[in-house]
Amino acid sequence: MVLDELKDFALRLKEKGYTLNIYINGELVLVVGKNAKPGLLGIFAPIEIKNLKKVLELYAGSKGS
Repeated sequence: MVLDELKDFALRLKEKGYTLNIYINGELVLVVGKNAKPGLLGIFAPIEIKNLKKVLELYAGSKGS
């Protein structure tokens, strides 16, 4: 369900011409929206993962909240 929500959010950002850059401790880990240069996820949504390990850590940490 989280991935569906992220996909919808990314598509809305791209349609409106916006980009969201997500940094963790000063390191860019995720780009969502217009300026994303997606790899394999490009098939699904404009999402660029810069550091998969950090994104997974962020996701795992959010499940505890």
